[in-house]
Amino acid sequence: WGRAINDAVKKFLQFQITVNITAVILTFVSAVASAEEEAVLKAIQLLWVNLIMDTFAALALATDPPTESQLRRKPEAKTAPLITLTMWKMIIGQSIYQLIVSFVLHFGGPSFLKYPKDEMDALVFNTFVFMQIFKLINSRRIDNELNIFEGLSRNRLFLVMFAIMVGGQVLIVFVGSDAFVVVPLTGPQWGISLVLGFLSIPIGVLIRLFPDSIVRTCAQWVDRHLPRIPMPKFLKRKKNKSDEETQNGVGTAFQ
Repeated sequence: WGRAINDAVKKFLQFQITVNITAVILTFVSAVASAEEEAVLKAIQLLWVNLIMDTFAALALATDPPTESQLRRKPEAKTAPLITLTMWKMIIGQSIYQLIVSFVLHFGGPSFLKYPKDEMDALVFNTFVFMQIFKLINSRRIDNELNIFEGLSRNRLFLVMFAIMVGGQVLIVFVGSDAFVVVPLTGPQWGISLVLGFLSIPIGVLIRLFPDSIVRTCAQWVDRHLPRIPMPKFLKRKKNKSDEETQNGVGTAFQ
């Protein structure tokens, strides 16, 4: 159970960091680029995304039972990084995919889809949410193994949370349009949202097949060449032995 709990924390972090990166960048860029300084994701919509990210995802990912692969795996050292290189690879890869899809729909959608602005905003919101929902399935693995459905049938709470998220999003679009500042979508628009959301799963497969060695080399190059901002003296404190061990553990993620 100890390894299962450790993996549950990592799964949740892998999911949450991806959502945070995508939501923050999408909201900021769309607000800055808008003449009305209005973000594509409204405040009430972000509250729903936050509910998915913090509550439903935590319940779904933290309840995975131990698997045989976890029992066969060697115990991790106390200084092992909480976010591994493989996890960063998935976080960055999924964030790039979600941002590309969201930006193309938001900025390029009106020109090639010919939908009104309110429908385009609703389409972006719906697609964004379904990318997170399908990303939840991807987050069940924190390694490069491709079987993301391992042990899924034994975790009924995951299936319940998944159904609640899908049902909640459908109700928001069809019933809660006034409260959530969206308009009902047509069949083709729902198809676009579901297909782009589902693509998070095959994108996850491609990311896992991408060699970790290349990611490690890129990370080491950035670490050597990226200028570092010096910390003010009043923020510095003397390091004790435990701090040095923790710092060394975090640093090993890219080594």
